[in-house]
Amino acid sequence: MGSTEVCDSAAGRPGLSDVDRRQLLHLDAVRRGAADDPAGADTADALWRAAWASGTDLDPRLVLKLQVGSMETVAWGEVGDRPLIAVGACDLDDAGFATGGRLRLWDMLSGQSHDLPCTEHARCLAFAMTAEGPVLVSGHEEGQLRIWNVSDGSLRRVVKTGRDALCGLHAAVFGDRALAVTRDARGRVRLWSLPDGRWAGELDVPVAYTIRGGRLADGRHVLLTAGQGMTLWDLERGVRLPLPRRLPQPRRVKEVILFTSGGRDRVALVSESYEVVAYDFATGAQVSTPITAHVCDRPDGLMQIWDEPGPGADLFAVSGTLVVPTPQRVHLWDLETSQERYPPLTGPVARSVTRAVRWQGRELLLTGSSYDGVVALWDLDRPVTRPLGHGQHVVSVSLAGDAAVSVDAGGTIVARQAATGRLVSPPLETGIECTHVVTTWTDGRDVLAATGGGSRYVPDGHLRRWNLTTGDRYGTRIEADPTYLHCMARVRVKGQDVLVTLGPDRKIKLWRPADGALIAETMTGMSSHVTGFAIGHDEGRPVVAVSTSGRCVRIHALDDLAATPVIVPEAGDDVVFDIVSPYIVNGHRDHEYGNPRTVRVFTVSGDRFGAELRGTADVTAVAVRTWPTAFIGRADGTVTLTDLETGRDLCPRLLLPSRPKTLNVTDEGDLIVAFGSDLARFRPPASRT
Repeated sequence: MGSTEVCDSAAGRPGLSDVDRRQLLHLDAVRRGAADDPAGADTADALWRAAWASGTDLDPRLVLKLQVGSMETVAWGEVGDRPLIAVGACDLDDAGFATGGRLRLWDMLSGQSHDLPCTEHARCLAFAMTAEGPVLVSGHEEGQLRIWNVSDGSLRRVVKTGRDALCGLHAAVFGDRALAVTRDARGRVRLWSLPDGRWAGELDVPVAYTIRGGRLADGRHVLLTAGQGMTLWDLERGVRLPLPRRLPQPRRVKEVILFTSGGRDRVALVSESYEVVAYDFATGAQVSTPITAHVCDRPDGLMQIWDEPGPGADLFAVSGTLVVPTPQRVHLWDLETSQERYPPLTGPVARSVTRAVRWQGRELLLTGSSYDGVVALWDLDRPVTRPLGHGQHVVSVSLAGDAAVSVDAGGTIVARQAATGRLVSPPLETGIECTHVVTTWTDGRDVLAATGGGSRYVPDGHLRRWNLTTGDRYGTRIEADPTYLHCMARVRVKGQDVLVTLGPDRKIKLWRPADGALIAETMTGMSSHVTGFAIGHDEGRPVVAVSTSGRCVRIHALDDLAATPVIVPEAGDDVVFDIVSPYIVNGHRDHEYGNPRTVRVFTVSGDRFGAELRGTADVTAVAVRTWPTAFIGRADGTVTLTDLETGRDLCPRLLLPSRPKTLNVTDEGDLIVAFGSDLARFRPPASRT
């Protein structure tokens, strides 16, 4: 059986090809509604042409951005008016375990970059200007501190600080003197001279979960430590300063944020429950009511603060605005009023680390998205208006006739004309968090939809129906499962439309869309988590293919639920993506703990078909176009149109601003793809005449 390696990934590459760059320019122009296409006509045959695209995630506050690939930590520096960033990434094997690290320097204006000779995992980074020139300091998992020359990328010195991982780093410069302040996994805070790396002392502090350095309004460069107690230090003099008596000092503080507002020093404390309160740093008086929007006791909450596992958080303030990264957005709070000062940042900011930086005399925000592989610079003072659309990432898309219906994780449903992308009606904000799936159908002029959601943290297995044309509920909600409902599709069975659902109760159920009546159900016998669910036909009969963790793929006939399901043991525990009689398109995981990176095809009888399509990025979605061609989306933001029999790509790949979440094929063979909070319709180059 043949095997094809998918190479030249956009993630982790030092730069983009000319075709990739023009593809992104073309897409952005369509999203903005621009009359002129900056991609030009000379590469038209190589581009996927967008018939329409939404621009919800196009944020005018974006100043610069770089697609840097996988990343864990980022640092900002300015050398000769050139903005530089350092990006640290952790290399993972197919099982998701760390195997080493990478460290790369980027020029944000030119996009040029070069790797530093480092294979160790960098946990924290900082730039510093020393008398000998600019240096980059990196703190590593093994307790080593590395000092790099920025000018040529050479390693100046390796400092062994101990056996504990370095988790926090701050660089401070006082005239000709420069210091690196480190926090290790045991909460110890130490000082190191730059650029020679000599030990310069250890601060007598309680176990520290976080260190935060900055300048007070009077010009003093201070360091604030927090964890099992708080301390304040004048770094230039090396002395401990008293904290205001009225400033609360809880036994455990998750994060502290130093900022200046109206010429007065302020400090914000983040509790273990993620409650945020601001205080006057001179008097200790509370200046705001608690911000409780990010208090969350479940890990799948959309307002949950996104931070690395550990006792501390990593929050910053930009010009008095508290920056709070969440799984899909970055929220911006006024610490004086405890209200959101600006609309949340959208675009490539999912699962971001954040930094407050200065460039050209202005205080800006730097984000580094591990999900999108993008580092971006933001000017929060720019005005922003957001078009109607999704407020969170799109999780599911369904097509019916000329309707393209999408739903996001926050429960907002948007119905568009599939041909033009125009809204059928204003977005319907259901307010049902953890929505996971949508399916749609039409009744005359009305566009109808059914949604399912819930999670093991928020049980909600209801099937809800909506009239998207009128914006009303359609009928009563139906309890399709006691826990959650993530698998649902519409199919025609015995001459009538039915909704097919599968939940943790392991039952396949058929429902009549019009009145919600249960038509039939059967127990599947599965005893593990469902990983794949696809509706198709086998020899003209409607079927559903289901994959589960550690179990073989099963195919159930929907017109006879009592029939014995077909089991395909040859496919192992592959993830089902699509089924087109007699073929099943699967994603194969090289390790039980990893995500699928290989696409392969089996027949219903268990025979292998075509080539294995191996990739270095996870497969996010697959949709068959016309057999044997299929669209394949990957986590590096690419979509290919591939012949599943030969393994050959039929045209240049499509590069998106973010990873494709869902892929749907229109009757004309066009692709409707969801990425971030947006959708777009593309015609691949091979299909244009």
